[in-house]
Amino acid sequence: MVTGYGSLSDRLYAQLSESSLPPVEEPFGQQVMISMESYAFTPSEVVVKAGKPLTLTLSNQSFLVPHNFLLDDPGGMRLVDVDISSGDTKAVTLTLTEPGIYPFYCDKQLLFFPTHREQGMEGRLIVR
Repeated sequence: MVTGYGSLSDRLYAQLSESSLPPVEEPFGQQVMISMESYAFTPSEVVVKAGKPLTLTLSNQSFLVPHNFLLDDPGGMRLVDVDISSGDTKAVTLTLTEPGIYPFYCDKQLLFFPTHREQGMEGRLIVR
């Protein structure tokens, strides 16, 4: 469960918002689901709190298209590298202690075509 959330456009806030949801204490930290489609992540931007455990549930909704989820820290160091087959779901838990923008993307590629990232399959994890 997310510790309260609200959405604005394509953003998911994994923090308490001023919306209609009451404050809820979650013993397992922040939880966010990210769907993968042909060349997109939904949501493509996620905001979380620094220093709190975060579980990302990654679900590949594509038909026959494998994806991966790569997450780098603001300095470019790889933090997460997970392959997710078509129709599969995997969860990754981590605690990000430094505020900043952590890019995530899929770099899968078919033969000589552009990578999925080059086709727009990328997003941002914003840690506050």
